[in-house]
This record gives sequence, structure tokens and C-alpha cells, in this order.
Amino acid sequence: MPEALPKFEFNKYFVHRLNDGRVLLITSLGRIARLNKNEFAAFQKQKFDRALFKKLEQSHIIITEQNRQLAVDDYKIRYSHVCEGVSLHIVNPTMRCNQNCLYCYANSSGLDSTGFDMGEETAKKIIDFAWQSPRKEITIEFQGGEPLANFPIIESIVNYAKTKKGKKVHWRVVSNLTLMDETIASFLQKNQIFDVCTSIDGPKKLHDKNRPWSKGSSFDKVVQWINCLKQDYGFKRLGALCTVTKNSLPFSEEIVDTYLELGFSDITPVPLRKIGLAGKNWEKIGYSGSEYIDFWSKTLDYCIKKTREGKPISEQFTVLNLGKMNRVEPNYHTCFSKPCGAALMQCSYQPNGDIFTCDEAKAVSLFKIGTVEQSYKQVFTSKEALNIVSLSSSLGFACNECKFTGFCRFCPVLTYCTQGSLVPMLALDQECKTKKAQFSLILEKLFGKDREILLKWLEENN
Repeated sequence: MPEALPKFEFNKYFVHRLNDGRVLLITSLGRIARLNKNEFAAFQKQKFDRALFKKLEQSHIIITEQNRQLAVDDYKIRYSHVCEGVSLHIVNPTMRCNQNCLYCYANSSGLDSTGFDMGEETAKKIIDFAWQSPRKEITIEFQGGEPLANFPIIESIVNYAKTKKGKKVHWRVVSNLTLMDETIASFLQKNQIFDVCTSIDGPKKLHDKNRPWSKGSSFDKVVQWINCLKQDYGFKRLGALCTVTKNSLPFSEEIVDTYLELGFSDITPVPLRKIGLAGKNWEKIGYSGSEYIDFWSKTLDYCIKKTREGKPISEQFTVLNLGKMNRVEPNYHTCFSKPCGAALMQCSYQPNGDIFTCDEAKAVSLFKIGTVEQSYKQVFTSKEALNIVSLSSSLGFACNECKFTGFCRFCPVLTYCTQGSLVPMLALDQECKTKKAQFSLILEKLFGKDREILLKWLEENN
């Protein structure tokens, strides 16, 4: 007589088939049960032995009295960012820039332009506003434009924040580094602002083509300051992003090699998006979703190869997605959350004090949610802010019936800039197709021969 099993009910789940015939059952929160052919056949007939029952219970495919509260707690943890307040405050001291990057999503103005700098009064109001966040720990990130083009305001903001109590501040600077000098480097060192992120698009010829600079090679300058900040000022680890244009597509291995040569242990090959100048230059630098996936998969394979050879370098989109596939903790990378971090975990302050939902949105007036003249509550409970939060939850969209909904997120900014609508037309959505391809490939590797390397990447990036 078969052993009696505890009472259970099915959680919502999706089926994904691996190339080797095994089957993944995936909950809407992203928990995964891996079944072989025999287990899946038994599952379809609801003929569970004790081992299969336990596997389904542990992954919350079935809900019992034993795991019901754990499943509820998982949802509370994963979506805790909805209630915690804005932690990432992106401050744009200026919208001027000294480079002419072909894909600038900020629509920056030239270095000699006027009327694009933040003043002292607005800078103080931004800090006063940020201090209203319920978060005890916040990050203030300087972007632009090129933030170092208005360095006195950075100094002013940092010094003013020191006079205030009640917050622990993590400072970050995102810069092309071509305006870096000893005075700025010394100030950052003195104030322990060691979190600096720059851009490296690949080898010199490629980087300079994507990011032209009137004073010479932007690649040579950024490399000079990467080395100087590490060697002379004690910056242990600098970050860099790689924006992928059409020019980049033939050079996946050379790009990874460049990062290794510069001492980086990870690479983030950011896909081009039709925002700002990238949209205007799309015919010149754009590509299809399938072209990006081909590039990205080659980059991932080469990173795995180099790691296996003893030269470890992780691919960060893989690491971020692995985090959602293996853990229920909220992903504090604001663009990898659902609802996304816009107006929940991050906001962006323009030089005039206008507040936008997020960094990517700052050049699109539709995504303005308020100003620093208002209270924190007025801004983040405004209909403008709440509408974006509602949209990015993707509730009511076909997204929520996708097998990858537990890993994915929806970006209203990108949808609006590419489709002219805040509601995605998924059949035409290249990013949707791209993400599905990425999820499928990562799952193949996570449950295949590259599993050990991927989990090591995840552990080291925790």
C-alpha cells in the first residue's frame, strides 16, 4: 500500500525544459525544482514518492502546512524593497560633459555650455530632501553629464552632508575620469569616497570610437587614472561598465581581455538602448536583439573559459540573474527588481532640483515626479511616482504569465523610448526577447557543466 503523504496544494508554477531532457518547475518567485524524465512523468500523474514530494515541497511547487509560512516569508523578503524607501539618490551636479559619446542617454550638453550646472542652494535642498528618506543607510551617487565638470558642488554636497546626523552615507562617483586631477583624487581619498565607476568599452580603438574626446584618446586618459587611483591613492577596486554598440560586436574576446589586462575581475556588457543620443544614432550604432545575444553569449563563454584557465572574470548580468535564481533576498540592483527600483529604491536629481524616477529617465520629461521644493511624502506618493511603480510591477501584463517572471523585470522608460507607450507590446519588444534568451542560456549553464563556476561567481559577488 503506498505511503500516505501530507495534504498539499499546488503553488503557481511554470515548466521549462532543458536541452538534456530534464525539466525545471519554476514558481512565480523564481524558486526552482529540477526533475528528471521519470520524476516529471510522475509529477504529471501526481504519483509522488516521498523523495519527489520532498523536492517539490522544498522548492514551494507544492504548499503544505510545513512550508506555507516559509512561502509567505519568501514573498515578504523578495518584495521588501516596496516598503523601505529610497536608498539610491543620484545627483547630477551638471548636465555638461567633455565627451561626445555616441550613445549618451542623458543628452548631455557641451563642456562650454551655460545654464546646466547645479547651484549651492539646490545642492543643500537635495541633501535635506534625501534625509527625509526612512532609510538609515543611503547611497549618494554623482552622475551627469560629467559630474567632475562641476566638482565644487560635489565638495559642497559632501561637506554639507557631514553637518547632518541620522544617516550613514555611502558615496559613489560615476565619471569618465578625463577631468580627474590630483586635487579631486585627494578630496575623494580624504573623504573615503573609494567607490568610483567609469566606462571601458573595450580596446583603445573601440573605446575611442564609441567615446570620442576632443583632447586625444579617452582610453589612454581613463587607463592612466585607473592605475593612478589604485597605485597612488589606495583605491582597492574600481568599477567599469562596457556599453555595447554595433562597433563592439566582433570583439567580445578582445573586450574581456582588455578588462583582465586592466585588473578587473568582472565585466558588465550593457546592451544599447534607444534612449537619448543612442536613439538618434541607432542606424549607426544599433543592432538587433539576436545580434546582442550572440555577442553576450560569446562574452559569457569566454569569461567562463578564462575563469577555468585561472584568470577569473565574471559576467555581471549572469551573476545578477543567478542571484534571483538561487536566493529570495531582494536584489538591490534597482534595475533587477520587480517592481523596479524607480521611485522606490532610487531617484535622480537634476541640476535645477527636479526629481525623476531613475537615472535612465532623467532626459524624458514624462518621468519627472516632483522637485526638492516638495516634501519626500508628496513626491513619492504622487500619482506620477505611483503610476510608474504600478507599471513596473507588470501586474496585468502578459509578463506575469511568462515562465521567467520570477527572474525578470519591466522597464517603463525603455518601453516608452522604444515603443512610444508605457504599456509594452511584447511581440515587438526586443528586450523581452533578449532577456528570455539570456534566462534560457543561464539555466542551461547553471544545471550543466559550468555550474561550479557560476556558483563560485555568485558567492564571490555576494
